[in-house]
Amino acid sequence: MLKLGRSLFVRLGIILTLAGGVGGLTSTLAQAKTSKADQVKAAYMIDAKSGQAVYAQNADEKLPIASLSKLMTLYLVEKAVQSGQLKWTDQVPIAKNVRKMAESSTLSTMPMAAKDRFTVRQLFAATLVGSSNSSAIALGEAVSGSNQAFIAKMNQQARQWHLAATFVSASGLDNTDLTTYHLDLPKTSATAQNLVSAKAITTIAQHLVTEFPDIVTISNQSAVKIHKYRVPTSVLILKGQRYYDARVKVDGLKTGYTDQAGGCLVATYKQNGRRMIATTLGSKWKFTANNNLRWRLKQQEVYHQVAPQTRRYRVPGTKTTLTLVASGQTHAWENKQSPLQATPVSAIKIQRNRPNYLAAQTTVMRLRLTDPLSGTTQTIAYRTPTAVSLAGPLQWATSTVTPQRLNIQLAFAD
Repeated sequence: MLKLGRSLFVRLGIILTLAGGVGGLTSTLAQAKTSKADQVKAAYMIDAKSGQAVYAQNADEKLPIASLSKLMTLYLVEKAVQSGQLKWTDQVPIAKNVRKMAESSTLSTMPMAAKDRFTVRQLFAATLVGSSNSSAIALGEAVSGSNQAFIAKMNQQARQWHLAATFVSASGLDNTDLTTYHLDLPKTSATAQNLVSAKAITTIAQHLVTEFPDIVTISNQSAVKIHKYRVPTSVLILKGQRYYDARVKVDGLKTGYTDQAGGCLVATYKQNGRRMIATTLGSKWKFTANNNLRWRLKQQEVYHQVAPQTRRYRVPGTKTTLTLVASGQTHAWENKQSPLQATPVSAIKIQRNRPNYLAAQTTVMRLRLTDPLSGTTQTIAYRTPTAVSLAGPLQWATSTVTPQRLNIQLAFAD
């Protein structure tokens, strides 16, 4: 994984030199200043299934994320439907102030005339595909009974997942817009806005696509038709859209923009058969920046087996060698030019004054895999497939005793 700080530089090339045998690994990083199209305030990319991060740039800082906030709203709607609290066919009551927002030429992507009735499914699609602000707020009120209660639910979910995230809005609009429609939270400032890290919003997207995979199918549409309204997609990197890049094909997910947040994008796609999520925040050209990031990582990262499924392991301090079996995932993403560094770490303590018995599935060794670029680590546990007995005290179990010839004269001495 490549991990960068806040600077506007990226590592475009890595030259690795092996010197002095094992432990003599040195690296020379070739850096080049990015174009404005590639500049972002933060970025984060993960494997959606394993959760492994393959790219991180300023990923833990809480930043404005604009309409990416709707991903949390949509997740909580999915959970409400899953629990039976809501049905997709339920009609959603829409407050007057929310319908009023839908009349705005700058804040609305779908009108809501007084006579229009909308189901949960319709508002969900308008929120995801067209980034409808009024639809997101109406859904939140349907889940929790009020806008304020729903935002409290968003923050509660963020705390449960231990995310660097603070929400004041179900839509991602900030208080400079929300106050007009009396949708700002009490005791928040006139400019309050959602502040969420790149890692946090990527985690929310991960929960969505893994727990509710149909979200990808819904988001992968050029437009949705709701009543007489055609609501076009905001994700202009889908196939057929203006910024589609066939080298790194995207099939969802969500965009965001405000003056404070800049261009924000969470994209999901397949690479090496794996579902990936790539997030970029605070860019001037959100589609180009995200496309270029995914392309660079496609060239640098490969998903393959990084550790054996079974391993012969000599127990430290002994002459005993065991055959161990990996209990975790032995495949991972690895930088082609800077491979993971493997370090075996013993997980057992041998008793030296009594027999040693290892039950089946005892973790004997942990293989620590370290990314030399970022310093991040992942661990694979290796266990005994069956019970193992080290017969007797340590020196008996591990040493070969050479019999000494009896001195006959001494044996029969007076």
